[in-house]
Amino acid sequence: MVTNEKATYYKLMELRQNREKKKAAKSIRKKRLRIASVIALIISVTVVFGVMYNAFAMDITITEINEFTGLNESQTVRTKGGSVEAVLEEHGLSLSDEDRLNVPADKEVADKDDIVITRGKRVTIKVGDHEDVATVTKADLHDALVEAGYVPGEYDDITSDGDTIHLVSVSQTDEVISEAIERGVEYVDDPDLPKGQEVVMDEGEDGVKEVSQKVKYVNGEESERQTLGENIAAEPRSKVIARGTLEVTPPPAISSKSGSSSGSGTSSNTVSESAGTINGHSYKKKITMTATAYSTDPSENAGYTVSAMGNPLGYGIVAIDPNVVPLGSTVYVTAPDGSWVYGVASAEDTGGAIKGNRIDLCFPYNADDFGRRSCVVYILD
Repeated sequence: MVTNEKATYYKLMELRQNREKKKAAKSIRKKRLRIASVIALIISVTVVFGVMYNAFAMDITITEINEFTGLNESQTVRTKGGSVEAVLEEHGLSLSDEDRLNVPADKEVADKDDIVITRGKRVTIKVGDHEDVATVTKADLHDALVEAGYVPGEYDDITSDGDTIHLVSVSQTDEVISEAIERGVEYVDDPDLPKGQEVVMDEGEDGVKEVSQKVKYVNGEESERQTLGENIAAEPRSKVIARGTLEVTPPPAISSKSGSSSGSGTSSNTVSESAGTINGHSYKKKITMTATAYSTDPSENAGYTVSAMGNPLGYGIVAIDPNVVPLGSTVYVTAPDGSWVYGVASAEDTGGAIKGNRIDLCFPYNADDFGRRSCVVYILD
């Protein structure tokens, strides 16, 4: 049975426990209140900070381009400001020495700014034996060369081998080449010219052919030439040569005993003169002259091989005194009795000893055998 003392004791213990519980509950309420106040403060500070941040933050658009990988992305970020480089670092974007910015890296950003990063790389450019190292941002080879300061031509060959760009300079030009068309040779028989002797009547002229060509040059050296067409700019004119057909005899030798002619002279009946003609050649004057002979050998003609009128020495050319026979006249020379005939000749040479009624007949050989003879010179029409 519980005594009054024990009951009182238990009652006191119960009251004490209730007080402790109330005290603990009050302490817990205070802690919770403090925590709630801290949380509320944090929320308030955060909200205020967010409001303040949003009030001062800027919207920046960052675009990253990499033509080598095909990357082309844009993002809009918020930042409180700073330099372009700082903003990029803030958002985890780094720059290399090969990259390019559309604005200076140390520029202060402003709201609504656009920052463009173009990624680049270093390449080696080879042109012939020359090499150059450059930084480019263009994946297209032509554009990369232009960016590096080169000006590729329309026909240039551009290839790549890894990070090496090969540029072969190729150019094409149209050229017109003039080529000579060799003149032909035309022979004309001349019955008044001794057989075996030739006289150029007309030197003629080479023609001209214009050839249009397309020429290809590789690294400055010609590599290909293609003919496109031809045009005759000037027709050739044939060289005309008179070829002698007159049969002549060598000068007859004179006998030292009788003075009569010997050798293969021409008999008197081979000369026919009548009514102003000699052997069929019309003449305007005839003169009795003394004839001598000279050779075509330069050593006997002071080194000369041509007549005073510039034609090669040979049979059919005679030297005269221009005061007696006009220089350039055509003459016919024969012995008075027809015992020898020199025939048709051109009076186009002169000589220091040929004065007055003197004539010197040119022979290619045996000139010394001719001696001095009387002759008749007919000046032909």
